[in-house]
Amino acid sequence: MTALIMFTACTATAMVATGWTWRTFAAYGQHAGGGEGALTVWQLIAHVEEEQRRHERQGRHRLREPEPHWPDDDAPTPPPLDLQRRVLNSLHRI
Repeated sequence: MTALIMFTACTATAMVATGWTWRTFAAYGQHAGGGEGALTVWQLIAHVEEEQRRHERQGRHRLREPEPHWPDDDAPTPPPLDLQRRVLNSLHRI
């Protein structure tokens, strides 16, 4: 009889602890509210679809490489010719 009471008490304690744990941590992932300016799911989906349409290319235009759009001041300059020759000679020696 004592074993049955202990088993029942342990089972009840385990069930209460499981229920408390489930209730405490099951709300993980629920949003409390986005606040002002927050995007809705539909706005995010529309944004992703817009990006996909923008990046899709069709026809012969997709075969071309896009032209780099460098600002005039930030345009990359090639290294000097003497440096290029030294690098090329070093690569030939390898």
